[in-house]
Amino acid sequence: MLLHTPTLLLVSLMVTITLGVSMGLVARRERRDGMVWWARGMVPLAVGLLLFSLRGQISDWWSVVLANTCVIAVLAFFAEGLCEFQQRPVRRRLIWGPVLATPLVIAVFMDSQAVRPWVGNIVLAFQAALMLRLVISRRQETAGRGQYFVAAGLALVLFALLLRLGAGILGMADLSQITSSQATHALSMLAFTLTIILTTMGLVMMTKERADALNRTLALQDELTSLHNRRAIHKLLEQQMAVARRSARPLALLIVDIDHFKRINDDYGHLSGDQALRAMAAGLQRRLRTQDIAGRWGGEEFIVLLPGTDAAGARLLAETLRRSAEQAELVALDGRPIRLTISIGLHALVPDSSNARDDMIAAADRALYLAKQNGRNRVEEL
Repeated sequence: MLLHTPTLLLVSLMVTITLGVSMGLVARRERRDGMVWWARGMVPLAVGLLLFSLRGQISDWWSVVLANTCVIAVLAFFAEGLCEFQQRPVRRRLIWGPVLATPLVIAVFMDSQAVRPWVGNIVLAFQAALMLRLVISRRQETAGRGQYFVAAGLALVLFALLLRLGAGILGMADLSQITSSQATHALSMLAFTLTIILTTMGLVMMTKERADALNRTLALQDELTSLHNRRAIHKLLEQQMAVARRSARPLALLIVDIDHFKRINDDYGHLSGDQALRAMAAGLQRRLRTQDIAGRWGGEEFIVLLPGTDAAGARLLAETLRRSAEQAELVALDGRPIRLTISIGLHALVPDSSNARDDMIAAADRALYLAKQNGRNRVEEL
């Protein structure tokens, strides 16, 4: 079966326009997820494919010089977007240098049919390899499978370009006749069309998968302090009680409350109050063991789960937390010092089938109420 290259060019053009418009409709600059750059990249791609399809009908300055420059610019736009998505510095000389050099080099060899066709293919291969390296280098930090679609698309276009270059070296294809239905041109154009689909689909998937991963994190994490939120603590406490039952080991729970927190907000401002909450969270994390679990229970209250810890050990830690909060040197946004104290309610037990999660929380909460009632800045146990 003979593949018709001009038809494949037209199909690639239609696919590019459709995907470009779709990406442009969902792209938002404020999200800074690379989508705006990727949508912009579809514009020079569509222009380049259109100019390629008009080879022989318009000047070579348009169908060769500008067309190749446009197609090479596509991967520069994609690389910019990928750097933005990965939140890495953009090496613009490396990314855009080939785009600027391409028209100059092609213009120099404009009359050389032996050299001119190689320029675009070699530069495009370099750009594809560069972007593939960007994808692979951050594969561990990138959530989901979209990155593998992008990598597959880039690997496919590299294969197609190597196929074209190999066919040119062996004299099996005339690289200057891009619209001819030679097997090499047709197959490379088919591969290029598949690359457009795979790469754009992968890029869109990457943004969605990262957003989904962030939503899952935020569903279980307090945004201000980065500690576990109330929902996560409920789930983790259930798990820790089940483990303690099976192993017959103690489990302790602390509820920590910042004393007179409303005064901090009133006297120093809510932003300073937020700063105090973050400092409190950081202080908890510094003094807990790896297996301990801290969360924000709500407002100015925090909760700490201490697996394998009896009442004596929990009280020792609670007193350490209380003293460190009292001695902390916090400064408000206006430079004034903030004096911070905390009250802590403690409850510890070896869970059995009669113990429920809410009962344990309620006991620690009653202990906290007792600490408040007895003058604050203290630890009480029930």
